[in-house]
Amino acid sequence: MSRSRARSWALATGLGWSTACAPPAPAAAPVTPAPAVIVLPSAAELAAPAPAAPADTPAAPAGDASAAAAPAKPAPSAAALELAAAEAALDQDQLDLASEHFERALALAPEHPAARLGVLRLRFARLGVALSYAEAPLHPDVQRLVRDVEALLREHPDYGPALLEQGHWLIVLGDAPRALLVLERALRFEAQNPEAHSALGTAYLATGDTERALAQFERAVQLGPSEPERWSSWGTALMLRGRLSEALRSFEHALELRPNDARSESDLGAAHLANNRPELALPHLLRATQLAPERATFLTNLGYAYELQGQLEKAVETQRRAVTLDPKLGSAWINLGNALAGLRRYEQAEVALRQAAALDPSDPRPQASLKDLAEVRAHDRAAPGPAPAPASPTPPRKR
Repeated sequence: MSRSRARSWALATGLGWSTACAPPAPAAAPVTPAPAVIVLPSAAELAAPAPAAPADTPAAPAGDASAAAAPAKPAPSAAALELAAAEAALDQDQLDLASEHFERALALAPEHPAARLGVLRLRFARLGVALSYAEAPLHPDVQRLVRDVEALLREHPDYGPALLEQGHWLIVLGDAPRALLVLERALRFEAQNPEAHSALGTAYLATGDTERALAQFERAVQLGPSEPERWSSWGTALMLRGRLSEALRSFEHALELRPNDARSESDLGAAHLANNRPELALPHLLRATQLAPERATFLTNLGYAYELQGQLEKAVETQRRAVTLDPKLGSAWINLGNALAGLRRYEQAEVALRQAAALDPSDPRPQASLKDLAEVRAHDRAAPGPAPAPASPTPPRKR
C-alpha cells in the first residue's frame, strides 16, 4: 500500500484496470465447455507509482573541479522541507505524521498549491479506497475531493499535479471520459513525467482505446525504465493488442527489476496462460498466490491453469477460494462453472454460471457457457452407456 502513496503521488498515481483477455471459444462437438477467462491486473496495479527517489543528491567529493565550478543551489525553504517530510511520511503510511507536516507547510505557504493539494491527497489516503477503475462510483467523499481540487485548479489552472490527481479520482468514480480529458490536459504540463503517461494510458484502457494506451505505456517505460510498474503496464497493453511475445519479455523484465513481487509473478503467469502454456504459467501463479493470498484474481488465474492441465478438482477448489474472497468476481464464477462442467457436476455448474450472468448481464461469456452446458447435458442424456471421461478444456483464444 505504501508504494501507492510514494513521492510520485504528488505527480500522478497510476490506477488499475482489469479485463478478461479472451472471449469464449465457439461450441464444437459435445465437449466440456471452458471459455478462457484470464484476468489481467486490477486494483490500482496498471501504472503504480515507483518508490520515492532520494530528495537530495550526494555532495561531490572534495577537490572535484566541476562541483566547485557549479553555482551553489539555494537552500530549500521551510515550507519545502515540511512538504518533503510529509511526502516521506505518506510513503510509509504514517498518515498522522504526514498530516502534521502538511498542515505546517500550509501554514508557512497558505497560497502554495502543493501544500493545498497535499492536504487533499491525505484525505483520499484516509478513505482507504482502492485506486482502481470504478472502485467507488458514488462515493461522496471522492466526489467532494474532485470538487475541491477543481476549486484549486480555478486558481492554478496550469498546475499539472492537481490535474493528475483530479484525473485519478475521476477514474475511481468510473468517469473515464472526463478523466481522459483532464489527463490529456495534465500531460501538457507533465510531459516528462512517466506517471502522467501511465495515468493517461490507464484512462485510454478504460475507454477501450488500447492502441493509444499502448503508446502511453511505452513512453512511460522510456521515461522510467528502472520502474517495474512501467514494464508491467506496458506488458498488459501489449497483451491486449495480441503481442504476446513482447508482453512476455516486458513482464519478465518487471520481475527481474523486482523479484518476488506478487503482481509481476501474476502478470507473467497470465501471459503464459494467454499463450496456452499452463505448465509455464503454474509456477508464477502459485508464487503470486503465496505472496498475495488475499487476491482473488490471482487465484482464478491459478485455477484456470489447473483447468487447462486437466486438474479439474484442483481447479474447482481454487475457484471456490476465489469467489469466497471476492463474490463479485464474475470471471471466477465462470471458471468455476466450467471446471464443474468438466467434472460433469452439471447442476452446480449451472448455478455458478447463472451467478456470473447475474453479476453482469451485459457480459456474453456466461450465456455462451450456459448454452454449451445445455448442449453437453443434452448429448449425455442421448448417449447410452457410462459417461465419457471429461474432455480437456478449450485453450484460450488470443486477441
